[in-house]
Parts: sequence; C-alpha cells; structure tokens
Amino acid sequence: MSVGRETRLSAWIERFAAHFAEEGIPLIGGRILGYLLVCQPVERTAAELSQELEASSGSISTNLKYLVNVGLVTKRTRRGRQAAEYRINEKAWTDFIQRKFDAIASVQTLTDDGMRLLSGDPERSMRLRTVDKLYGWLSEELPALWERRPAAPK
Repeated sequence: MSVGRETRLSAWIERFAAHFAEEGIPLIGGRILGYLLVCQPVERTAAELSQELEASSGSISTNLKYLVNVGLVTKRTRRGRQAAEYRINEKAWTDFIQRKFDAIASVQTLTDDGMRLLSGDPERSMRLRTVDKLYGWLSEELPALWERRPAAPK
C-alpha cells in the first residue's frame, strides 16, 4: 500500500477510535477495532498491535481483554506459535447493536415506571414525559427497522 494511503488509513483509525470512545469504548480499544477492521493479514498478535498502533503492551493487553470479553474481537492460539492472534469478530457487531437497542428499551421501561410514579403531577413529570415519549417511540420503531437490516456479506 502507498504511504499516502497508509497515512489516510491511520487518520481514519483515529476517527473511528474517537467515535467509539463516545460510545464508551476506550480510545486504544477503538484504535484496535479500527486497525483490525482494515489490516492485512486479518490476524495480529498483541506485540504487532502494540507496534502498529504505537501503544504500550500493557494498554494493548488490557484493551484486548476488554474487546474479547465484549465479543468484538476473537483470540486464537495455534500450535507451534506462542503468541495468541486477535481478529475482528464480524458477527458480533449485530449483537453489539442489539445490546444498544435493548438498552433503549430498558430506558423506556424506566421512564414508564417514573411516569406512573408521577401520575397526577403533570408539572413534575413534564421533563420525564419528553424523554419517555422519545424512548417509547424508539422502542416501537427500532424492531421493525432491525428486521429489515441487510444480511451480512459472505
């Protein structure tokens, strides 16, 4: 790959990481995800990730454990090779998004409970009602959208 392309990919990985940092994934974890989405070959050891991402081995190790635990990255060991190899778990992204949808539904349940507690007190429930309506709408609309999602490429 050309140097210019690699520079643009590095910038993209940083943007990817910054986005997922807002989603609660540590910045290094986001860099690992972004890198594993575009690297060739598709598997990398922790040492290779540390070198490529210019991050400490401790930070890489901690974030790989996190990403493996949440299912976004898989770890594989091979006979004859001492270092484990990590790769993106492409199928886990569906579960990742489904958990976000489930979280929306749970917020709607909470706001609904709060609305019941504040029934008869419209002044106190006004802000909660705004949030409840939004999450109620999302809880109703997202399942149909989710069912129409495209199949994963093979």
